[in-house]
Amino acid sequence: MSAPALPDFEHTIQLGQANLDAGGLAECHGVLCGLVCRKPGGSASGFLHHLEQLKLLVNPDAALAVALTEAFESTVRQLADEDMGFELWLPDDDDLLEDRTIALARWCSGFLAGLASGGPFDMLSEEAREAIDDLQQIARAELTVPEDLGQECEEDEVAFTEIVEYVRIVTLMMCEDFCGPGVDDPIH
Repeated sequence: MSAPALPDFEHTIQLGQANLDAGGLAECHGVLCGLVCRKPGGSASGFLHHLEQLKLLVNPDAALAVALTEAFESTVRQLADEDMGFELWLPDDDDLLEDRTIALARWCSGFLAGLASGGPFDMLSEEAREAIDDLQQIARAELTVPEDLGQECEEDEVAFTEIVEYVRIVTLMMCEDFCGPGVDDPIH
């Protein structure tokens, strides 16, 4: 199974007509991933309704609703992809590191909110509980650039990429912890 790509991030922000920024869109995707991990079998309309309840996105116009519906469908398929083709919906790599860091922090915040919508985390493994603590730390992330640097350094880019990969793997682990293996998945 090949995982479908998410809609274009920047184009989707433009569809928000200044009512949606990069951090907000990333947070919406985090909520979506948390919901799918916690309550598989949901619907795109349920996701949009959840965004309204959280006051993240109220009454999106038709074009934005279509893009978010596409994101819902792509994300569900990505999370089920046996080749782990799941990706976080974040700003492009050519955006400022500070903007991408804020978007990642908001993605994590949204993910935790989506997970929490399904109730307590009693059934999680110790490893998953530690990962939730990590995500809470990332959700509080801020980036401050020392005045004397003024430029992003390659080490910061590498660290950001590693954190994004960690969050991606944690998301897949959470889906496994909450949903368990699929009916046709072999158990080793």
